[in-house]
Amino acid sequence: MIYVLIFIAKLMEVSIATVRLVLTARGNKVISSLLAAVEITLWIIVASTVLLGISEDPLRAVAYGLAYAIGIYVGITIEDKLALGLAQIEVIAEPDEAKLITEKLRGLGYGVTTYACEGLEGEKLSVILKVHRKDIPQTMRLLKEYEHLFVTVTDIRKLSIGIIKRK
Repeated sequence: MIYVLIFIAKLMEVSIATVRLVLTARGNKVISSLLAAVEITLWIIVASTVLLGISEDPLRAVAYGLAYAIGIYVGITIEDKLALGLAQIEVIAEPDEAKLITEKLRGLGYGVTTYACEGLEGEKLSVILKVHRKDIPQTMRLLKEYEHLFVTVTDIRKLSIGIIKRK
């Protein structure tokens, strides 16, 4: 039973730590601080439980180690599902196709900026939009119907003024 408790507590602690790290990198001070308090409390409880009984029961360290590894995976999965924050999607396309993409996205309420650029095979148009991270899959599905696009998605830490797709 002690192995299960160690495993669950460590899994929770590392999952929280992983989400906290992402939120900290995005500048979310309040939630990051609250998660840090929960994280360190769990760490103290779990680490002391493992260390106090490790010489008599080394399998505690195994439960701890497994939970650590799985906790990182779970934390990343949780953060992906929460999809907090903003992203920039940049699409580089042939000018005619880029104009069609721009019209479609603007018609759907996206704030879109375009500018001329040059690729290896000549003139291109760059289409830039800012979206909520949770809207990335939907936006990428819209772009799939066009061919020969070069698409990048970048996380945005902070946006002070701008247009984000309306709900």
